Amino acid sequence: PPDQHEEDNVLELFAGENLRMGMLMRGVKLNDSLAKRFDTKNGGNCGAGGLCRTCAVTVVNGADILNPQRPAEKQMLADNPRWRLACKAIVGYGMKEGEMTIRVNPRQF
Repeated sequence: PPDQHEEDNVLELFAGENLRMGMLMRGVKLNDSLAKRFDTKNGGNCGAGGLCRTCAVTVVNGADILNPQRPAEKQMLADNPRWRLACKAIVGYGMKEGEMTIRVNPRQF
């Protein structure tokens, strides 16, 4: 987010790696304080259950190297088609390689 004045990060993730776990293990902060849980409409982290949307990211380019969205994720993010839940995104789906640009905490832009 612009107000955090942080440099962009370049990460290398491996085919089959969960985007959320890969980013957290490499020091990227994901929890969006503006996110509301899909199930309760309150704040709170669901621990990668795919309900809180705190790990939502904007996929600027390279979405083709992620697994397809499942119906529940599509429903939760219907108003933001370029968003993905990092906890449900698998990098290198189908052993695809490539580059991807994502923006964390998209509600803050």
